[in-house]
Formats: sequence, C-alpha cells, structure tokens
Amino acid sequence: MSVPRRVPRVVPSVIPSVVLDRRTRVLRRGGVVRVLGGDPVTLVTPAPVVAALLDDEVIATDTPAGAALARALTDRGMAHPDVRGPAATARALDTVAVVIPVHDDADGVAALLQALGADIARGLRVVVVDDGSTVPLVGRDVVRHERSRGPSAARNTGTAAALAGGAEVVVYLDADVIPRPGWLGPLLAHLDDPRVAAVAPRIVAADPGRFWVRGYETARSALDMGPEPARVRARTRVSYVPSAALAVRPDRLPPMPGGAGKGPFDERMRVAEDVDLCWRSDRAGGVIRYEPASLVAHRHRTTVAPLLTRRAFYGTGAAPLADRHGAAVAPAVASPWSLAVAVGVWSATPLGTLVAAGAAARAWYRTRALTSDGRAAAVLVGRGAAASIRQLPEALLRPYWPLTAVALIATARSSAPLARGLRRRVATAVVLEGLWHWWSAREPGRLPVDEPLGHVVLHRLDDMAYGVGVWRSAWAARSTRALRPELKR
Repeated sequence: MSVPRRVPRVVPSVIPSVVLDRRTRVLRRGGVVRVLGGDPVTLVTPAPVVAALLDDEVIATDTPAGAALARALTDRGMAHPDVRGPAATARALDTVAVVIPVHDDADGVAALLQALGADIARGLRVVVVDDGSTVPLVGRDVVRHERSRGPSAARNTGTAAALAGGAEVVVYLDADVIPRPGWLGPLLAHLDDPRVAAVAPRIVAADPGRFWVRGYETARSALDMGPEPARVRARTRVSYVPSAALAVRPDRLPPMPGGAGKGPFDERMRVAEDVDLCWRSDRAGGVIRYEPASLVAHRHRTTVAPLLTRRAFYGTGAAPLADRHGAAVAPAVASPWSLAVAVGVWSATPLGTLVAAGAAARAWYRTRALTSDGRAAAVLVGRGAAASIRQLPEALLRPYWPLTAVALIATARSSAPLARGLRRRVATAVVLEGLWHWWSAREPGRLPVDEPLGHVVLHRLDDMAYGVGVWRSAWAARSTRALRPELKR
C-alpha cells in the first residue's frame, strides 16, 4: 500500500467526466479529505482546491482542477472514464481496421463479417489473416500464411496490412466472437485519450446457460473480466485482457525487445501473448483499460474435455511469462502479516486465531501511523486480510494442487491430530472457496447461475487443469520461476 501526499499536476483528460469506482471511499475527518481505494489500495490526500469536487461520484474534467483530480484517480484505479453516450456511434471509421486471425473457421469469419456490416458501411476496414487453414479462405481483404504460424504472427501480419491501408486504430477480433450493438464507440472513446494504448471490451457468452459447463462458462469464462471497468495492470483485479477482442493504437504499443518480431505481439509465444503485450505496454507507460460497457459475445466451450484442455493450455503460458516478467507471474503474493492472518484463520485453532488477530492489529497500528486515520487503516488492513484469506486456498488448490495432493496422500492413513486437521481443512477449503467462486459470479440483471454443486465441481477441475499446464510449462522450461510465491514487505 502506498500513501501519496498530493495529487500531481497532469495533462488534462479528453474524457468529459470520470466515475468513482464502487470500492472507492471518500473519507472526511477534521476538515481533511482523503480518498481510499484503487488497485492496489491507496490512500490519496488531494489538495483543498480539488477536494470539493469529491462531493459527487461523477467528476467533470472541464476545469484544470477537475482534470488533474480525474487523471490522478483513474491512474490509480480509483475512478474510471465515463465513455457512455451516443456521440461515439456517429463517428467515421475510415481510420479503424478490424483484424481477424483465423485457422479453419470460415463459418465464424462469415458470421463475424455479417455482424460488422453496419460498421463496414461507415468506413470500417476488415483484414482477414488466414493462418494456414486447410481450405484457404478467399476474398479481397484476405492475407494468407501458407503454414500456420500462430495467432501472434497472424495478428502482426494483419496489423501491418491495416497500417499500410491508413488505419490508426486496429481492433483484433477472433473468428469465434460476435460484437454486440454499440460495441465500438466506447473503445474508440478511450483511445481518444493520448495516453491509452489499448482497451478491451467485456467478452460474454454468445449462448448463455445456467447449468453445468454452459452455466460455468457463462459465469466464469477465462475471457470474461467481469462487470466493472478497470485499469489493466499486473497483480490487480484485472491483470490482463484477452486478445480475442482488443482495440489498440499500434503507434502507442512498445516494440518487441531485441527486434523479436515486426509487430506488437511476440511471435515466439502461442499462448499468453496477450498477457505479455499488456504487461510490456504498462511497463512502457501505455495505459490499458477494460471497458465492460462494450460487449462482445464469444462461442464458449460447452463440454468438459474441450474446456479443461483449453484451461491446461492457458496454464502453459506461465513459464514463458515468468521468463519475460519475473515475479509478476508469482502464483501467490503476500506480506508477512497478511500471510500470518490467512494461516491463522484457516488453522481454525485458538492459537491461530490469536496469531491472526495479533498480526492484523500490528498492521493496523503501523498503517494508522502512516495515514493518521484509524478508519482508513482499518479498511486497508481489512481488504488486505480478506484478499490473503481468499488467496491461500486459491493457491493451494490451483497452481500448487499437486503439492497439496501429495500432502494428503502422505497423511491418508495417519490418525494423528495434525494429519486429520490437514484433511479436514483442505476439504473445507475445497467447498468454501468453490462456493465463494460461485456466489461472487452472480450479477444483478444477468442470467443467474443456479447450480452451485456443478459449479464447484467444474471449478475444481478447472483449477487442476490449469495447474497441470503451469507445471508442464515449468518442466519444459527447466525452471521453477513460474511456481515461486513472493513474500513482500
């Protein structure tokens, strides 16, 4: 957690207004106004000249003070640009191009082109990159790879063709997605900000369901980053966005390091190339945003085997990411005090409870000394403790599940209190973490997920498949970097 003292002077925003994040709290005490929120959680003390602007959840940017405050809050994830409205739907699209990488999905391309018909009529250009399909695609705007080179290479080829045709904005859409009406305007509004390098829509189920695999994918698809906007950064609520649907300004994206490739994507990576692009862009100073006001539908998998195969494939990106981004890939991150709280709570013993309470109290005391605000300190410590309590079973049951399984097998026949306690606590975590995963996926106004038992079972299988992919990648790389937790101060 960090505690900046003042809101910095920044370039005014081109977004008319910003909206405070749902988790952001404005604290007023003794004539001092502070803002608590963001990801990671931060406490900001704005200058008195702008503090009055926090009386409303919507902050206008039409004054220097408002623009400075808006920029400071959005940079920290405490607020988000408000891009809703009809203005963007009437703009010309002659400098926008859609790139569709495809391999053996001609029907998907046809359906996507049909969905883009109205935008094409407004000037949108489409570049289809046939990445070595068995039956070659034909068309005026089709570029073909004679052999499959992977999605990164296909997107890079499409980017080069789009830029050669005069495009300034490139939107990547996979052949298995269908944009919903009004999808493009919010994305382009974000890209009007010269600091924004990329923005992603929300990817939802094209054929939503309520039960078993269809219900699980509707609620918790790996492509769906949720209903709330975010600034995309490693180790935050939205740590990356998928390239299945992504709008970018190529001139604002960082070049590949060492001349590896001629486009924004690392062609050596056939998985997690979108995560790599997000993290490289953020490190280079480009802002990436996630905008759920824009919706794109995806043909989710509806049977168990393809679902788990894909999750395992995603897991194999861990080692290549660790090689490029180091500790940003750590499967678990905790400070000593938050780890003590988590272990103490999950131990479910009087001593563990006492340790957890002591660690939380010490953290609160130190945080209060930094913030001079007991209530803010309580919120900061509470959020950190809750995140750590959730993270411990998530780590033990997802990337580290093979180690957990070995421990259970080794103690299976033991009647010692410690062994029995271990089995009981793991069983409790299996159920409680799964139910939390199910419950937190429910959204007002959306299709409910009415099968908690099936959801928990699939969630556990999902975790196991992803963990297998992580361990496979670590074995292939002969490196444990993707498996190392990080203990920070």
